Amino acid sequence: MAGLDGNKLTVSPPTIENRPRIAVLLGASGATGQKLLPLLLDDPRYNKVVTLSRREAGLKHAKLEDRVVDFDDLAAGFKGLKVDDCYCTFGTTIAVAGSEAAMTRIDHQFVLEFAKAGLAAGATCFAYLSAANADSASSVFYARLKGQTEDALKVLGFTDLTIFRPGMIVAGRANRRWAESMLFPLLPLLDKLMIGAFTKYRSIPVETLAKAIAAFGCRPGGGINTLFWRDMIDA
Repeated sequence: MAGLDGNKLTVSPPTIENRPRIAVLLGASGATGQKLLPLLLDDPRYNKVVTLSRREAGLKHAKLEDRVVDFDDLAAGFKGLKVDDCYCTFGTTIAVAGSEAAMTRIDHQFVLEFAKAGLAAGATCFAYLSAANADSASSVFYARLKGQTEDALKVLGFTDLTIFRPGMIVAGRANRRWAESMLFPLLPLLDKLMIGAFTKYRSIPVETLAKAIAAFGCRPGGGINTLFWRDMIDA
């Protein structure tokens, strides 16, 4: 950082907050990850953004390093990297996964392996896309799984951990399920009915969610935070 000291220009050495950083993103091919990746690439804090995917992201950028990895060995994706920040927008649905066991492997096991590998590579900050109803004690499988993943991330030892809990994510998807197609036109009305404690379940456009993750996801000194709809809409 440069400053004026009388008539003399002084240049201070980089600090943890302003030195170039390296971010790693898991989930770049998903609806939220596709919107988040360009925002991370445009973020002046980062001189490199690494994506870990089963296939190439298909985006070309001078700051992007696109790594194709085997998800059974996510640690290999961090080879040679000194990482600062990890972003995880990775996840699936039980309809796609096919079973609770398969979904647990994807939404829980892979996420934790990514987080542990990031820690081993030097990451101090982790941003995790969860769900509004996440609760490790829930009787609902999806909510319970997300809650269990949150709980496991909290004890890994990240200096800063930001958990994003959106309600229904509104995104244009070619493979949108029929129930979503029926429900989406009604969301403006349903959102107005969700007040008080139910406000956190309001829908959120995927672009708004991605902006919130980019804005609040990895800011040094934040500690452990959980953000809901109200926290994300003004990003």
